[in-house]
Amino acid sequence: MTATNTLPPDLQAAMRARDEAFYAVDPTQWSKYTASDFTTVQQNGQFMSRAERIGNLQTQKQRPYVPREREQHELQGDLVVTRFFGGGLWVLEVWKRIGGAWGTVMTQATTATSTTP
Repeated sequence: MTATNTLPPDLQAAMRARDEAFYAVDPTQWSKYTASDFTTVQQNGQFMSRAERIGNLQTQKQRPYVPREREQHELQGDLVVTRFFGGGLWVLEVWKRIGGAWGTVMTQATTATSTTP
């Protein structure tokens, strides 16, 4: 696993910008860091495509930004798997460098029963 401060700075910035867009309910900004073939599995077990997740995001209310906690990263060249705790959820993300920029290609969120990985 890799410490956050050893991740490429442009990836750290992309992660932060995507998280901020999520809490601000800004689908345009969120989309900049989300691959066109993105998929997710939500904490309720619902599988969503990128378009479905954008529609779902638009139904949410803005909330204060919640920073990631207990981040873990596995860096393999232009592919990064990251896990973190935030907002009562454990989140797993897969990021990939696409056309020179970082985008998330898949995520899965699970309601936390423990805050310890």
